[in-house]
This record gives sequence, structure tokens and C-alpha cells, in this order.
Amino acid sequence: MVEEMKIALPMEELETGLVCSTEVEKRVKELMESKKGDSVRERIIAMKNAARVAVSEGGSSRIVVAELFKSWKHK
Repeated sequence: MVEEMKIALPMEELETGLVCSTEVEKRVKELMESKKGDSVRERIIAMKNAARVAVSEGGSSRIVVAELFKSWKHK
């Protein structure tokens, strides 16, 4: 999500693999107050809109699922 989709910020993990509350607080502030956070929010909104179109009537997701169901019926 951080590198490929660019919809999250990296977090410093402890040796245990967990993230401390101060790290979460720092990243939330960065998301809310920085240009990088603005970019993340813009990408998330664009992805949300694309997903909405894909699952709407005639959208790509609906078409693919309908084709899958048809292929199952013919077997």
C-alpha cells in the first residue's frame, strides 16, 4: 500500500513487529498536515471513485462476474 499504491505512509516498527502509539500519532499528523498527506488523500478518492464505477451497473467488475457465472452455468 505504501510503495505500489501510494495510499499509505511507512511506519517504523519495533523489533516485535508492532508499531508504537507515538509513531501512529506522527503518521496521522503527517497525513493530515502535509503535502504528502494531500497526495495520499487524492489517490484514495480517485481509487474510491474508480471502484464505484467498476461495481456499478455496466461496470467492469459486474461484467466480469456475470461472465464468470455464465461460464459456470455452461459446465
